[in-house]
Amino acid sequence: MYKILVIGAVNSTAQIIRKLAEYNFEIVGVMGNEPKDINKVSGWVDLSALSLSLAIDYKGFTKINDQENLLWATDRKPDIIFAVGFSQLLQEEWFSISKLGCIGFHPTKLPLGRGRAPLAWITLEQSYGSATFFLMGKGADDGPVFSQSIFKVEENDDARAVEEKILTNIDLALDHWLPELKKGFWNPIPQCEHLASYYGIRKPEDGLINWNDDAHYINRLVKAASRPHPGAYTYFKDEKLFIWSCHLEKDIQFKGVIGRVLLKAENGELLIQSGEGLLWIEEYILEDDSSANIKVGDKLGYNIEDEIYNIKTILKQLQSE
Repeated sequence: MYKILVIGAVNSTAQIIRKLAEYNFEIVGVMGNEPKDINKVSGWVDLSALSLSLAIDYKGFTKINDQENLLWATDRKPDIIFAVGFSQLLQEEWFSISKLGCIGFHPTKLPLGRGRAPLAWITLEQSYGSATFFLMGKGADDGPVFSQSIFKVEENDDARAVEEKILTNIDLALDHWLPELKKGFWNPIPQCEHLASYYGIRKPEDGLINWNDDAHYINRLVKAASRPHPGAYTYFKDEKLFIWSCHLEKDIQFKGVIGRVLLKAENGELLIQSGEGLLWIEEYILEDDSSANIKVGDKLGYNIEDEIYNIKTILKQLQSE
C-alpha cells in the first residue's frame, strides 16, 4: 500500500484527504498552509482539525520550502505526495522526497487553462472545467495526467457554484482513479503541448466594473469575482459598492444613460444600463457592510473627466491660498 503525504490549504485539499481515507490509503502526514491573513486565500480550510479527526500527523507551514518542512516530509518516507491548493511553488528537492513523485491538481481541462486563478477564469468565460490530477514536474501544470472529470460552467453559475462542481468532480475523478492506484497502476498520459493555453494571475482590483462594458461581460465578471473571491465592485457617491450577484434582463425594452439606475424592484434589485444591454444587480453592499440607499436616477461608477476637473479645481484653490 502506498504511503501518501498531502500538502495544501483549501476545500479541494480537504476533499482529497477525505477520499484517500475512504479508500484506506495510508496518509502519513498532512502539511497545511497557515497564512498570516487567511482572508487572502480563497476557500482556506484549517486542515489541522480534519487531520486530528482522522488521526493523521499534521504540520502547519508558512513557507513550504523551509528546511524544517522538507525534513518533516522526508521523515515520513512517502511514496506519493499530493500537493493541492496552495499558491507556492515547490522547489526541486520535493520531487525526490517521494518515491513515485508529486501529484498536482488543476480545475481545468489540461492542457487548456494552465496557470493562475483557474476558478475565476472558467467562471468568467463560462467554459468547461475539470477535476484534473497530474504528475508534477518543473513546468506549470504540464505533467502527464492520471484522471480528469470534465464539467460545463452554466449561465447561472457563479464562483461558488463552480467550486461546488469542482468538489463534486474531484470525487468522480478519484472514484475512477484511486481503485486503480490502489492496485499499483501508475500510467499517466502526457498532455498535448500544441493545445496548451495559459491563464494569468487575477487580483482584487480586477473585479472593478466598467459600466461601458456590455451586460453579458459584467454579468460574468460579477459571477467570477463572487465568493469565495473578493467580489466585483463599483463606486456610489465616493464609496466602494460590492456587487455579489446579478442577472441579465432580456425582455424589458428600456434605454438609459450608461451606469444609471433605471428601475428599482420591490425586493431592492436595481436595473442598470450598461454599454450594451441591461443588468439587474441583486445583492450589493457598501465596503463597510452597510446597506446602500440607491434610488432610480442614481449613477454608479465615476465620470472620469468630471472627477479630473474637480481635482484640478481643488488643486488650483490650494495653490492660490
